[in-house]
Amino acid sequence: MFSVASFLITLRETIEVALIIGIILTYVIKVKQDRLKRDIWIGTVLGIVLSIGFGILFSFVLGSFEDYENIIEGFSMILAAILMTWMIIWMRETGRDYQKNLESKIEVTIKNEHRFGLIALAFISVLREGIETVIFLTGVESVDETPMDILWSGLIGIFVALILALILFLSSKKINLKLFFSVTGIFLILFAAGMLSHGFHELQDIGWFGNENNFLQTIVWDTSSLLNDKTSELGKFLRTLFGYQDQPTWLEVISYFGYYFLLTILFLLVKILKKNKQNKDKTTMLKTESV
Repeated sequence: MFSVASFLITLRETIEVALIIGIILTYVIKVKQDRLKRDIWIGTVLGIVLSIGFGILFSFVLGSFEDYENIIEGFSMILAAILMTWMIIWMRETGRDYQKNLESKIEVTIKNEHRFGLIALAFISVLREGIETVIFLTGVESVDETPMDILWSGLIGIFVALILALILFLSSKKINLKLFFSVTGIFLILFAAGMLSHGFHELQDIGWFGNENNFLQTIVWDTSSLLNDKTSELGKFLRTLFGYQDQPTWLEVISYFGYYFLLTILFLLVKILKKNKQNKDKTTMLKTESV
């Protein structure tokens, strides 16, 4: 079965990595420091290798604790949902200034002649995205997808992302990155809500929230006869994409819709804080000019 979640996650993460490395390469070429391109590629390759190594190690560690499968899967999905949410908010609020900030770091590194600075910058950028991807895909695997579904769907996502990156950097055609990140961000929000709900479901299965008589364990509705989330292909697809459940408990419903409520609060809070900071900076600037 094709894993839409795995495809979109690797597509987005690979595009982010490609943009970062592309910005670094473009800048060093612009300032006529072509000799530094080798250092950038060294850092990139090291980041990729260690990301793969982290993925293998992470899978091995998880496989060593089969007796705690529900606990590990539950917390993996909850952690993936939290990190995914943080990434969405970060990209939404700071992504537009990322190129400027990144170029400032590159400029400082070149001026100080820190050869390993660019290696470290490329390495850390790639490794960070790689670790995020591993954690996100672990959350997807814990929901409904098999490892093979995730692997081949993710590889297709990487392949498509590399093609888009080549179009972006090697031709005059422009990709609407703002639209791309907005659309994929919406899908990732849906994935995160589903992961969070499923994470609590796994912990619920081992009795962390009381027995079946507990209010949180009560089934809210039953649509299994109409659209079963385990036997129907459409049901399984909607389960992965939107977190659909044919027999959700109150805990799952509360966590699912509560996620959207908390996310809205976070977006508003970040927006208010950002506006206050802009007003403060503007006031400081006016005071400085008046002096």
